[in-house]
Amino acid sequence: MTSPPPTPPAEVPSDEQFFRFKETGAPCEGIEEYRPGGFHPVNLGDTFHDGKYKVIRKLGAGSFSTVWLAVSTGTPRYVALKIMIAKAPGTNTELCILDHLSKQAPGDIRAQHVTAPLDIFQHQGINGKHQCLVFELMGGTAASVVEELPENKPKKYGKRQRYPKWMAKRILLHGLRGLAFLHQNGVVHGDVQPGNLLFSIADISPTEEESLKQDEASTAVPVHRVDGKADRWAPKNLYLKQPLYDRVQVGPETCVKLSDLGSAFWLAERPSKTVTPIGLRAPELILHQSFGLGIDIWSFGCLIFEFLTGRALFAIGVFGCSQKAQEDADDEHLIQLNDVIRPLPDSMMTVWPRASKWYTPDHQRLQPHSDEELDSDEESYSDVEPYIYPSLEELFAEEKSPEIDDEESAVVCSLMQQIFEYDPAKRPSAEDLLKHPWFSE
Repeated sequence: MTSPPPTPPAEVPSDEQFFRFKETGAPCEGIEEYRPGGFHPVNLGDTFHDGKYKVIRKLGAGSFSTVWLAVSTGTPRYVALKIMIAKAPGTNTELCILDHLSKQAPGDIRAQHVTAPLDIFQHQGINGKHQCLVFELMGGTAASVVEELPENKPKKYGKRQRYPKWMAKRILLHGLRGLAFLHQNGVVHGDVQPGNLLFSIADISPTEEESLKQDEASTAVPVHRVDGKADRWAPKNLYLKQPLYDRVQVGPETCVKLSDLGSAFWLAERPSKTVTPIGLRAPELILHQSFGLGIDIWSFGCLIFEFLTGRALFAIGVFGCSQKAQEDADDEHLIQLNDVIRPLPDSMMTVWPRASKWYTPDHQRLQPHSDEELDSDEESYSDVEPYIYPSLEELFAEEKSPEIDDEESAVVCSLMQQIFEYDPAKRPSAEDLLKHPWFSE
């Protein structure tokens, strides 16, 4: 008789040779994260909260949670069950924020554009105690629904996937209303991105459970330990997500909601860092300065460009995990800001530690000769002309939907320029933006 495997450590080993599982190669949550403090192993048919919720389908997963379609014994009949990892950071803050917002929601129509929990409970599992949040069902994110639109199928290499203008505008308007509600109540979202904007769905309460169950045959990903032993801390299978894309309401009834307050924080209690996607970071985040509501507004400005063009405004990559890789990404981001938005002011150049590698004292761009010289104390540069990124206006004119004429293009670019103020104190508020003519048309 072989001995059972030992309890895995709370942290994932940095060396792959100590991994417990064979690589699945599937676009699911990391299997190594099923360990004490990590994900709760969910098998289809599992029940939660004394049998009140039964899991029948996987809707998605993130760094700190998995989300499931569950059958409820109450009303509504079907709900989304979000199960946090046991050591999820900021869970208490999220619960306090959700509680506060739920008390403010009845008197504020904008609250309908922020997902609100229907139930909150804790579940004790093999990997620890997990916070569980129950939400109304939604039909997919703004990052994914665009791929399911008829006009974007079949997928072709090089074909631009963008929303029709009316849908892009609806997503932005509803997301902005959600932001205004949060900001009015002293809450910073901290992770405003397409993946956190959810589409509503038609009522599916009359639908038979059988027709909503996970298609296990095509979505189950078997889990195997390297040593061949059974594992107590992980599920038997991972599952590919099956969002409710086919239930999304596309038309006058389309409603979009800002979701996932797991990274949100009180304006009065600012954290030292955020999880804002790298290309959506405001200048104060890149330069590690104090930040507040303005980071949400800046990210929102980037989304205006993204939803109307089908491409990101700032394409920033981090190549590696080293400090130098992060610094290179930060430098590239600031260079793009300088070219695309407007030249960086002296106040930003002064606090940018490596500004002198890229610009002369009078803000003229330098072209480094090589990486070796960049890393040395020598200031040797080639005479090759540095690449200058096109301006915001040029990029938008090139990438915008044909539905947007030159006159509207000028209005949209002016709106984005108002948002892209380097000084966060000068950026418009969400309330200010809601009054802009482009959103009220």
